[in-house]
Amino acid sequence: MKKTWVEVLLELPVDAGLRDFLTDNGLTMPAGFTWTDAPETSQALVEALLTCPDVTVRDRVAAKLRASVELGDAAGKQAMFQVSTGNAAALSGLVACQSDMHRSFWLYAKHPDLFDRAGDVDHFERHGGQAQQHDLGVCRRPNTSEPAMTGLRQAVSAFYQREMQCGDRSKAYVVERSPGVFLLSVHVKDLAMLQLEFEGDDLKRRVGNPNIHSVLEYSMATGVTRTLVRGGVKYHQMLLDAFAEHLLGVKVDAQRIKPPTLDLSVLRLGFNVPAAQADGFDVLQVKSITVLSPSSALKLDCTAMASSEQRCVTDLLQDEFPNENPLSRGWLVTAAHINLYYPPEPGKMRPKVVTIEVTRKGRLNLHKFDAEMQGQLEGYLVTLGILQPGQTLSAHEAPPDVETANQQPVYEE
Repeated sequence: MKKTWVEVLLELPVDAGLRDFLTDNGLTMPAGFTWTDAPETSQALVEALLTCPDVTVRDRVAAKLRASVELGDAAGKQAMFQVSTGNAAALSGLVACQSDMHRSFWLYAKHPDLFDRAGDVDHFERHGGQAQQHDLGVCRRPNTSEPAMTGLRQAVSAFYQREMQCGDRSKAYVVERSPGVFLLSVHVKDLAMLQLEFEGDDLKRRVGNPNIHSVLEYSMATGVTRTLVRGGVKYHQMLLDAFAEHLLGVKVDAQRIKPPTLDLSVLRLGFNVPAAQADGFDVLQVKSITVLSPSSALKLDCTAMASSEQRCVTDLLQDEFPNENPLSRGWLVTAAHINLYYPPEPGKMRPKVVTIEVTRKGRLNLHKFDAEMQGQLEGYLVTLGILQPGQTLSAHEAPPDVETANQQPVYEE
């Protein structure tokens, strides 16, 4: 969330939480100042910080305001509610907030430990596309006792000390994101570095130790993991081995899962699935498509603009290139976004849209939808021959005889 601290302060409601945050961090206001939730109060607080004679106070407040709203969007909201499950006070506080930005600030100020954990969940969600997927071949609840976590930390630290001469300190914890799906987050102390930074008015070189962050997601139903680790194969393997040995209690031979190649050639003709219209979708549109030339020397990314009035990009390509259409000349379809539009609700102009993202290498976004919608979308792709029956390409996929994990959003307004 790239906003200045002034924008953040103007957007947050002036309530007891904001008042306590500002005063606890050293901001003093004139006697008799009225803390009302009004634009002029917010503007007065901005002016007070801009003219604050204590640079340390101003910098501290500005830095914390910016950091506190990093989860202030829809994805951050889901992460905050996930880690707050089981904490009634945190959950009720999040529900009472007026916006996602307000929630992010409130959790930072009131529950900094949960805020940090939500940040790790959010980090994994935003970068999950880069994760490696493995099948551990074992399905059991992780042991998160202190001895087990200590053993894991020691194993990870030993690896980094051996490989990079760092990692003498580490932190790790496990969050159950949804029933049966666990997220292990590990922070390792990197080598010391000198950084040139301003400290107040002075420019100084400061010694610090960056953080090496690794994340592993594990589905108890399937034994499938996803790892997000800085480094090559052996770094992923290290985290898998440490997790399996210390939290699952077994040594495993993890098998890398490589998503199968999908044939997207059927999308050259658009997205024609009668079942989707029977399910209530009004318009089916291939919104964008990526094609690769037969020589692999040229790639084209084509998107239907809003002015196309929801026409398929495949039709537009035919109109623009009647004799040179790459789709009819055998260019390989490597990725596509498919928009499925519901009719606008009464009194509204804009229709609700569901977007399927799919690539030839097997990346698919169906896991972002609830179970009912995921089933519908899978059915459409099976009808077209892109997927096989029951194939979801999701780490959360459960065998047919195992109850699937709850993929509903944690919180819906």
